[in-house]
Amino acid sequence: MAGVMAGALLERSISHHLAAAGGLLLFGVASIWIVPEIAESWSWPWAVLAVTLVAVLLALLDGALVRLGHSPRHGVIAPLLAATAIHSLLDGWSIRTLATHPLTEIFVPTGLALHKIPEGLALGWVLRRSVSSPWRAVFFGISAELFTLLGALLRPSANRLGLERFGPSWTPAVLAVIAGAFVFLACHALLPYFARER
Repeated sequence: MAGVMAGALLERSISHHLAAAGGLLLFGVASIWIVPEIAESWSWPWAVLAVTLVAVLLALLDGALVRLGHSPRHGVIAPLLAATAIHSLLDGWSIRTLATHPLTEIFVPTGLALHKIPEGLALGWVLRRSVSSPWRAVFFGISAELFTLLGALLRPSANRLGLERFGPSWTPAVLAVIAGAFVFLACHALLPYFARER
């Protein structure tokens, strides 16, 4: 929320370094902790395939949302806010899901927080230049980011319902979505960073 409010006040170079650090942490958590846990239920090839498929689907969805509008003033704000809300919901769900493991309890919130700072700054910057009032921009941005809390609050009851309906496959499937989202976020943060550093 502070990132949304700060908008463009932080230097972009610092923002890129924070995003890259968050991306590395999220990729490490996905590959070191989450994928092996999925592999215990589904085997390594299926675990890697599921995580890769989720990351690719998120990349395709991200590309489709970007193509919906060529400038912030031509229809991209609603899809941007919707994508941010969904993304934030998954962030909150991820933090709550992985809070049972001692190391991921530290690394996941740290990685997500590091990637949330530049995400909030970018969102605040775009919204400030796209809506009529700076206070409306702050309101819309914070509303989308608050879905992080909603994801964390919904996770226990949704998880219980998922286990009842889908049985033991529910947990590795949710972990695959989380790991795929982490891999997507990591690539989204690291690829532009390395391209910029060259």
